[in-house]
Amino acid sequence: MEIKRLWHSRAVAEVGYDGDARTLRIRFKHGGLYDYLDVPTEVYAGLISSAHPWTEWGEQIKATYEFVVVE
Repeated sequence: MEIKRLWHSRAVAEVGYDGDARTLRIRFKHGGLYDYLDVPTEVYAGLISSAHPWTEWGEQIKATYEFVVVE
C-alpha cells in the first residue's frame, strides 16, 4: 500500500491506497485509522491532489463508501 503524508491538511495525516484491493486508508491527525472499501483510483487521486482534502473529498468518501476501523 502506497502511503502519502498530507502536510497541507488540517484533518488528514496520511492517505494510503491499495489499487488491487481498491482500499483507501486514511489516518486522521486527531486519531483514528480507517479503511474505505471499493474506492476507485480516481477518488484516491482527487483526495491527494486536493488543496483541502477532507473538505472537498471527505464528505463524498464518508457518505459513499463502507469503512472499517483499523485503529
